[in-house]
Amino acid sequence: MTMTSKHRLPCPHCSQNLRIRKSQGLTPVYRELVVECRNEDCGFRGKARIEVCNTLTPSDSPNPTVDLPFTPRLLQQAIKQAQQAS
Repeated sequence: MTMTSKHRLPCPHCSQNLRIRKSQGLTPVYRELVVECRNEDCGFRGKARIEVCNTLTPSDSPNPTVDLPFTPRLLQQAIKQAQQAS
């Protein structure tokens, strides 16, 4: 399923939207991006990083090489469910 994102990353200088020019996945949870401002009068270019850092909802088809910690809330829920089951 393809989803179109409405989220935008603003330029730190002029607040116009940044355009992703290049994206490189270094790990399953970490990417580095080269971004540029859409405002030609600004001309900003830079690097950005995106990292998936926590699990909010566990995957139904998990990648065995990925070990993302649960958020504290999800961890508390799992502990509570385990205690109720025993």
